[in-house]
Amino acid sequence: MTKVCFISPEYWPLTGGTGSYVYYLSNELLKNGYQIYVVTGANQAQDVHVNSRLYVSFLKIPKMPIVKSFMLAGSSYRKLQGVKDTANVDVTHPQLPLTPNFAVPPRFGKTLVCTVHSTWKGEAEAIRGEPYSRLNANEKFLVSFNWFLRFFEEGMFKRARKIIAVSHFTKWELTHYYKIPQNKIRVIHNGVDTKKFQPAPDKRKIKQELGFNPDDPAIVSVGRLYARKGLFTLIESIPAVVKRFPNAKFIISGKGQSDEMKKLLAHAGKLGVKNNLIFTGYTPDKELPKLYQAADVFAFSTFYEHHPFAVLEALSSGLPVVTTNVGGIPETIVNGKNGFICQPFNAQEFSSRILYLLEHPKEAAEMGQLARKTIMDEYDWSIVVKDAVKVYEEVLQGT
Repeated sequence: MTKVCFISPEYWPLTGGTGSYVYYLSNELLKNGYQIYVVTGANQAQDVHVNSRLYVSFLKIPKMPIVKSFMLAGSSYRKLQGVKDTANVDVTHPQLPLTPNFAVPPRFGKTLVCTVHSTWKGEAEAIRGEPYSRLNANEKFLVSFNWFLRFFEEGMFKRARKIIAVSHFTKWELTHYYKIPQNKIRVIHNGVDTKKFQPAPDKRKIKQELGFNPDDPAIVSVGRLYARKGLFTLIESIPAVVKRFPNAKFIISGKGQSDEMKKLLAHAGKLGVKNNLIFTGYTPDKELPKLYQAADVFAFSTFYEHHPFAVLEALSSGLPVVTTNVGGIPETIVNGKNGFICQPFNAQEFSSRILYLLEHPKEAAEMGQLARKTIMDEYDWSIVVKDAVKVYEEVLQGT
């Protein structure tokens, strides 16, 4: 029985892309007969034997993203050092960039594979041109101390036998910014739980259940309120949409580090569309499928991504998606077929695509059907896990 040890700042409850990746991939590996050990952060420390083949160590760490990564790494090192001689782990599988190199003790496990969800260098380059006032404390640290973060990131790259990149764009960053040989990298896109994220059986009813007016067009966006999510662009697209659909509601789900929501609301107020904007705050994972089902359009105005779960979940929910041609997004969305992709920062293009979908419900429905088919054919986790297993087999066989 192959034993895999995941190290991740998130796992359960699901709160972000990295946690979702580890949760769903580990579940699929369990179905394939693997034994799984997860080391992750939490509000309190506890070890949990979920079943005979799933063991989770929750380590108490603070909530600040970058701080918690280093606190988790220290706690992870101590935890894994203590079980190094008895765990008999085959594959150690840390998640980057949020797992610094020292999280894994030397010679822990037979081999090491890491998944790269984004890179510190890439994130810094993406937000470098943003007004300083729009950055939260975490992003300011990311830009100012990028060299420090990359030191521990690069240490893990060197130790890894193979690197899983979640998109071809991720692979480009790894080869371009970090000079990692191409033959060390395998591109395996993220997956989706297609049973969990399904098209709405009755959209009007679900809107009512969530407290929305079923007659209001609903444009939904999901993601943390970070600068790189491009939410100022989304808000700037609202005036043109509400000119044609005065009762349209732009529903943004996500949390921020400090006063991001206030900044966005203030921007909406200046544009006179504050009443068309709804912030739900953080939507718990179990309620997320219904939020997608309540949407008429999914809008994701990001200007830096690798292979975002929010877009995959929206596609799986049968939604017409309007997003940007950045990162790994064009690897999944074919413009005009299973979604629309726009230039980042282009509010006019964004609003025109949203308007098209609202004004052409038949075409929007067809786009949503093709979106669902794309996910079913290529991105269900049962498909993705086969590629991950191949990587494990390669590194364990020394190829």
